[in-house]
Amino acid sequence: METNQTEPVSEMNVFSRIVNLFVTPSKTFEALIAKPDWVTPLVFIFLMFTAASILLKDVIQKEQAVATKEAIMKNPQIPDSQKQESADQAISMMKKFWAVGIGIGFIAVLVIYLLGGLFLHIGGKNIMKGEGTYLQVLSIFGYSGLVDVLSGIIKVPLMMANHTMRVDTGLGMLVASDQTRTPLYSFLSKFDIFTFWQLAILIIGLTMLYKF
Repeated sequence: METNQTEPVSEMNVFSRIVNLFVTPSKTFEALIAKPDWVTPLVFIFLMFTAASILLKDVIQKEQAVATKEAIMKNPQIPDSQKQESADQAISMMKKFWAVGIGIGFIAVLVIYLLGGLFLHIGGKNIMKGEGTYLQVLSIFGYSGLVDVLSGIIKVPLMMANHTMRVDTGLGMLVASDQTRTPLYSFLSKFDIFTFWQLAILIIGLTMLYKF
């Protein structure tokens, strides 16, 4: 019988949940609704954040240094005679407190993760009149975030190879490389295939939970 050949959703292991998220997301969300798991995706997100911070340290610091110097050079409140010195000091300070920035990044990731789930839970309760629990919503939100982890696995090696943080998988590729720090690029880069994929998976999970 089929029930003897299929793993019960409530007993689906971590590997099966992750694989099914990208193949048959409804199976993963069915398992999460029966037995929430918000820790696993958070661990993967932290691991991706740590790996990216280590592997891309030189690339990130280089681009931050360029952006910092440009901002100081364009600042009319700083005398021209002091701009280069101010830029050097700011860049030196940035590199010196790199580890502190990583620590703050970890806290920011955790806060965004927990608040994101809370926002969706409140919306589901008050707008969609759903009966889902916070941990169920947080689990769905977290697992949808694994799409972003996959994006990092693909993009980080490309960033390392090309020595740039810019790797476009969406409308950002329409903007010239010398326009990376423009409002237009910031806007268009949001329209990314991985962003839409993550949103679609999140909608599937919330639809299953709130039955709308």
